[in-house]
Amino acid sequence: MRSGSMTAVALLLLVGCQAKKADTPPTGSSTATDVTGKPSADTTGQEPMTVLGPVAGVIKGKPFIPEEVVFQGNSLTFRKGKEFFADMEIRVVLPIKDSSSLEATEWKSGSNKSGDPVISVSAKEADGKGNGAPVFVQRDEYTMTLKVTKKTTKVVEGVIDLQVRKPANTNLAGQFTATIKKTALDPLDAEDAPYVQGKITIVGRWKSEQIGAGFVGKTADGKTPSNFIGAKLTAGESDWMTNGSFEPQVTGLTNDAKAGPVYRHTHMQPGEYWVFARRGGVLAAWKKVTVKAGDQLTVDLTIDPSKTGELVVTLPEEEAQEEFEYHLSLIPDEIKDPGQGGHYSFNAAEVKKGQTTVTVKGVPAGKYKAIRGKSEGEVEVVAGKSTDVTLIRVDPKKK
Repeated sequence: MRSGSMTAVALLLLVGCQAKKADTPPTGSSTATDVTGKPSADTTGQEPMTVLGPVAGVIKGKPFIPEEVVFQGNSLTFRKGKEFFADMEIRVVLPIKDSSSLEATEWKSGSNKSGDPVISVSAKEADGKGNGAPVFVQRDEYTMTLKVTKKTTKVVEGVIDLQVRKPANTNLAGQFTATIKKTALDPLDAEDAPYVQGKITIVGRWKSEQIGAGFVGKTADGKTPSNFIGAKLTAGESDWMTNGSFEPQVTGLTNDAKAGPVYRHTHMQPGEYWVFARRGGVLAAWKKVTVKAGDQLTVDLTIDPSKTGELVVTLPEEEAQEEFEYHLSLIPDEIKDPGQGGHYSFNAAEVKKGQTTVTVKGVPAGKYKAIRGKSEGEVEVVAGKSTDVTLIRVDPKKK
């Protein structure tokens, strides 16, 4: 998933902790060229840019032609690859609060100033292994001229000339048109429909909680879409993140410093859904909702830690030896058909090979079906108490 857990706030904080003395640029560095093959202007001396061709460059000496350019929040991302983790990517985080004044704005960076944009570079290995973790470029290890020439509600157009000394042989230059994507903080409108959004209220005082939001369901044509996002949230602190793994459907989670957690699921397919919240890795609140074309729905969820109990699950010996089953799922009794992504969405605990007993805390009071691999059992959890259940192997033919 493409998550906003690497938020703008976190990225900007990196600006103040990466300064060091300038290094001598390595010899043999690649130089960006326009479509005619002529070198672009040397931004070291902050000369006006002459690059007019489509944006292109190299990352660690390998050709880089972005397949997608996105502007989201304060980040401008040049990306190649269709999977969640890009094959190649250069991200520029601008020192701005919002995009309202972007048009006709120009940055000339490379003087090791604390207000310079934050640059990160990532690329997968040649064999495709690894996720290509981003490398953050020191302020004194790049020069860049970036100019925004036009901004609409849909796109940002501009020109960039970026020269990176470390990682070596990395640059990007040319004209670009970036698609504007909303963050989890931007208000929703009819263009995001059908969508479901709502508050996640945590009863009582809380300091820090692992909170998640998701949905599972079934469409009219039998598809079983699902999505989820989660993070550790702290009361009184603002944060936001998004999961765009199934774009155009995007799931977002925001923690407002005053209002608390808020979730949203945009561009959902019409169908029957369960929207839910998780706390501490356990399903904590859920509601059923019918989504129709054009719907703009608000469905609030409430998590009440005082109305939870403990569940002790015993597995059959043969189940405990399973090598490829890792999780115990707790599916509420009213959710009869969780869909293809249901068991994953309702995971409640990790089970290691050889483990015969699993304890799950913080389970909301109510009736559940506990499932692990080929074994299952029905149980009712009581608030404030510990309940035991022993799972039984089920013949798939009898299901």
